[in-house]
Amino acid sequence: MNKSILFIAATALMLSACADDNVPGFSVDEPATTLAQDSLNALAPLKEYVDTVKYPNFILGGGTSAGPFNELGKVYAFDKANFKEVVTGNAFKYASVVKSDGTMDFGTVQAFVKNATKAGLSVYGHTLCWHSQQQVAYLNGLITDPNAAKHVLHLNIPEAKANLWDWELYVDPVKPMVSGKTYTLKLRVKASQNYHVTVWPQGASTQYWPTPAFDATTEWTNINASFEAKQDLKQLRFELGTFGGEIWMDDVQLLDPDGNNLIGEGSFEDGNLDGWSKPAWHGYTLNIVNDPDQGADAGGMTDQQKKDTLTWALNNFISGMMKACNGKVKAWDAVNEPMSDAAPYELKTAGRDGSAKENFYWQDHLGKDYARTVIRLARKAAGDSVNLKLFINDYNLEAAYNHNAKCKGLIEMIKYWESDGVTKIDGIGSQMHVTCSMDPKVQQANEDAYVNMLKLLAATGKLVRISELDMGIQDANHQTVNTADVTPEMHKRMAEYYKFIVEKYLEIIPVAQQYGICVWAPTDSPKGSGWRADEPIGLWNGNYVRKPAYAGFAEGLQGK
Repeated sequence: MNKSILFIAATALMLSACADDNVPGFSVDEPATTLAQDSLNALAPLKEYVDTVKYPNFILGGGTSAGPFNELGKVYAFDKANFKEVVTGNAFKYASVVKSDGTMDFGTVQAFVKNATKAGLSVYGHTLCWHSQQQVAYLNGLITDPNAAKHVLHLNIPEAKANLWDWELYVDPVKPMVSGKTYTLKLRVKASQNYHVTVWPQGASTQYWPTPAFDATTEWTNINASFEAKQDLKQLRFELGTFGGEIWMDDVQLLDPDGNNLIGEGSFEDGNLDGWSKPAWHGYTLNIVNDPDQGADAGGMTDQQKKDTLTWALNNFISGMMKACNGKVKAWDAVNEPMSDAAPYELKTAGRDGSAKENFYWQDHLGKDYARTVIRLARKAAGDSVNLKLFINDYNLEAAYNHNAKCKGLIEMIKYWESDGVTKIDGIGSQMHVTCSMDPKVQQANEDAYVNMLKLLAATGKLVRISELDMGIQDANHQTVNTADVTPEMHKRMAEYYKFIVEKYLEIIPVAQQYGICVWAPTDSPKGSGWRADEPIGLWNGNYVRKPAYAGFAEGLQGK
């Protein structure tokens, strides 16, 4: 393809075009009348632009969805026509395979590998160990001993006063209660002396009746109290003014008519009181303590017991995955996104780098050496230490804002992991979810940082893979541009940036270290998508029509 074709293609308006007719099974609309689109339509399938003589190790990959791929229809034909390797966005991840009770279902994985193999495509595995998309409750349950210390809410009220409202405890539901609906307050409660607890729901005014009042006794009691909301309500107020002594509460729930719990923190196991409060001038003690009736022997599993248990769980998943793939998946993201954005030379950790409620940070439980464990388990399960290629994959390695600090941090962490003389990490994956900028200074900084990343990775001597390449665009004012608003000039710039990315990879990464590039999102992201919604991130648009970006990528592959 000559440069004039790239230039013409980069200025196409893309308003009238035919679908990619190199793919069997695609419907073809009326051909476009513009020379630019005709030029794009005339190009070969993307994989044919790889110079396999000059770059014999280079693999052109494509991201795909296992469900549509396994239907053996349009997506299957498209991937087969354009790529040499496929990787699923989610199907190989922990939470896609492991159910909430720990059982595993590899049916989708097995079908995907079988269908890809039939199509002549290799499969790249993504991913064996990650903090996100885990079965968090199940994994935490594995390391929670039944005899572990249980936490409860504790109130220590110094004396009884004259009025109910002289001591108050408030809890705010995660969403308001709706007038006319019936709600149920459930909890376990115990008090140092018997006491009738008055609860007043609060909205625009106080609802004095009906209320979920209950009796607390000197033994743990299970409460189940229903009431109708007579107005929209936003709070429950526990009125304790005529009580003096101690009260313990646990497992507090406020259930709506559909059984949804509106109390965000009612088990108190996370050690916080989100949603709970008292008037600042009420001088009683409100805190979270160990259940006083559990006994002195409660303490939970030791750190080593937890580590052993989680290593078993990790091995259960990895060995099951390797068995399901039947030796046909030779390359994997062994560890995904390990490095912190806030501290790029350190591993991610719960709190600083994300919520422990939504994520499971294996490194917080298995320690800094956790990648060594993953590598060891993967090589053992695969039974093929020679052909198996294990990568560490991360994002923002090409970032200009911190001068490639995360890339440098990852390289140092890999050196540490390999310093035991046993662990072998074959390659580094750089995700490359990039943004083309119409601000020349910003774009130059992006390109310089990308080149610097390639030089840093090349110097490691390891395989280098651009693992999740997609591209959005920002205007000159640094605002993200939606798909419908991309101008011909923006299309041209994106095509040029793709060409630059591919060319520089082939130029800087030695042939022996080239694993390849994976086009993570082949088509533009639709509105409402969970990933870069309504951004023009594809080489094809949403109807599988080639964009100028396709031409730029294809020319880059030729390594001219």
